[in-house]
Amino acid sequence: MQSNKYYILTSLICLIVFSACSEKDKFCEEAPNISNLELNIPLNNLADDMVELDNQNDAMEFIQENPFVADYFFERRRYGADSIVANSMVNIFSNPAYKDTLYQQVKNTFGDFTELQSEFEQAFKYYQHYYPEVAVPELEIVLAGLQKDLFVSDSLISIAADYFLGPDAAYVPNGVPEYILMRYEKEYIVPMTMLLLTQKQNETDQRDQTLLADMVFYGKSYYMTKMTIPCTPDSLLIGYTAKEMKDINKNEHIIWANFLENDLLYETSHFMKNKFIGERPKTFEISQECPGRIGIWVGWQIVKSYMENNPEVTLQELMENKDAQKIFSLSKYKPAG
Repeated sequence: MQSNKYYILTSLICLIVFSACSEKDKFCEEAPNISNLELNIPLNNLADDMVELDNQNDAMEFIQENPFVADYFFERRRYGADSIVANSMVNIFSNPAYKDTLYQQVKNTFGDFTELQSEFEQAFKYYQHYYPEVAVPELEIVLAGLQKDLFVSDSLISIAADYFLGPDAAYVPNGVPEYILMRYEKEYIVPMTMLLLTQKQNETDQRDQTLLADMVFYGKSYYMTKMTIPCTPDSLLIGYTAKEMKDINKNEHIIWANFLENDLLYETSHFMKNKFIGERPKTFEISQECPGRIGIWVGWQIVKSYMENNPEVTLQELMENKDAQKIFSLSKYKPAG
């Protein structure tokens, strides 16, 4: 099972897809009325200050005032000395290629970040509708010189804006595969963050190491996240292209038949399970065109079917249910096609 990590590499450029419309409309139309909820997420934009760090003294002062940024995004503990981190920051942000090109793309893409702030506030209104005790975190904007993407905890969402400019940016992170890099667009920040944050509500039986248990676990996570961003297309949440979404919806029955015919649901080998839920460009075991992580998508469909066929079950009850086999049995899942 995936652990409750506080950072994440995920998400992709997508269009509203062929078959996502009905799902989008359904969840959007049935979303609870949150218009009476008052909620404000504080926004702390450090980007403008960081891009002006062009000397050692200013950088040292910034590190002292923002130790977390230095620790997490610039790995201060790894280098051990503030002066080394300060020198690295000055080298990055005083470089004309960064200041005049990449940072201008950040400004053109995000503006003053209030739109992103508003999207988070909307998502947290839905989240608090279901879980009123959930605390509202601070939203922090930083620059990281393309070294890390974001940090998420119950009290802080810290986003490296320069990492979310997509594959067409003037400069992109080194070593990130193209199919993953395509997910680093601003539209994916809220979905990927809410996916991680809401996992704390997802209870699971650690003794069940089957692929089915993993699929249901992820399916619950995606279902829960969708409830916090109900008008967001599924493609934006799962990170598939429009063509991939069209293909898997069209061939859902073939994908499911592959799981059944190869006795995959009760597979416990981590190596085998990773072929269907791990990060890969394609699930070649099914076809050359089947996207990676297809087991997660199927698990999501199982959970959707479970909630549709058991309307008395609340979202909270779903997330507390550790019995993946029971969820699967009561889902009466029948793939389209």
